Amino acid sequence: MPTLHDDGPFRDELFDLPCLLLSCGDSQAAIAHQGAQVLSWRDARGRERLYLSPQTGGAPRGASIGVTSLAPAIRGGIPVCFPQFSGRGSLPKHGFARAVLWTADKVSGDTFPAQSSTASFTLRDDACTRAIWPESFSAQLSVLLAPERLSVTLTLTNHGDSPWSFSGALHTYLRVRDIMQTALAGLQDTRYQDATAANVEMLERAPLLTVSGELDRVYLSPPKSLQLLEDGQASLRIEQTGFEDTVVWNPGPALAQNFKDFPDEDWRHMLCVEAACAGRPVVIQPGASWIGSQVLTML
Repeated sequence: MPTLHDDGPFRDELFDLPCLLLSCGDSQAAIAHQGAQVLSWRDARGRERLYLSPQTGGAPRGASIGVTSLAPAIRGGIPVCFPQFSGRGSLPKHGFARAVLWTADKVSGDTFPAQSSTASFTLRDDACTRAIWPESFSAQLSVLLAPERLSVTLTLTNHGDSPWSFSGALHTYLRVRDIMQTALAGLQDTRYQDATAANVEMLERAPLLTVSGELDRVYLSPPKSLQLLEDGQASLRIEQTGFEDTVVWNPGPALAQNFKDFPDEDWRHMLCVEAACAGRPVVIQPGASWIGSQVLTML
């Protein structure tokens, strides 16, 4: 049964979670051993751009993760949801990729002055994953850090003899100063499924999407570039490729109180804007690969 050891590239910690630190100039990212989950992104100005709950779950160093003991989910950062998004299927919610250990393949940085640094991680099917989902696969996550940009790319490959399908997401938790002064631009005239209303399909009419309570929507075939606005000013550009949908989620004040791994008031300081394939599954043929990415750029 794999164990979170003290050695190897995941020698640092954030909230007791073993992680690898990636630096580029004054910008830094932390990526967990569990799920290859990006936990933190501090931009070149020193501002934390990702939300991570101080009461988060996850497996601490020394914990064993195996067939009957998937790690508790880490609440925040950029979880990899695969091979299932949310509860849209018979597998565990959001699949298993976020709850198992990934292998660090490569960490590299440009020579001074640094233009970017990269790290890549791999997950392959094993007894643990096949007990949940029988398919033969590999998943590679590549994280590129630049002074004003964070790029995360997921590559999925079918190593089996027959097609298989998946749904999934890069479940990105963005940290915001005040959700009541935050808006998301670019989704007007996009159809969405509203998970708070039995996934009824509706049309987004607002030029700026704002949050005042629980919000849980899958935007279908949205524009590939959105802008996060804080206090009326654009603070982040959010781009995606490969992923066909965008999920926007905030639990709001009532639902937040039901989460043991989430402070009651922290709904005011986060907004999930997720690059997703949620509206319909993606089919990958034997020997073929699928690639999807999300890029966050400071404005």
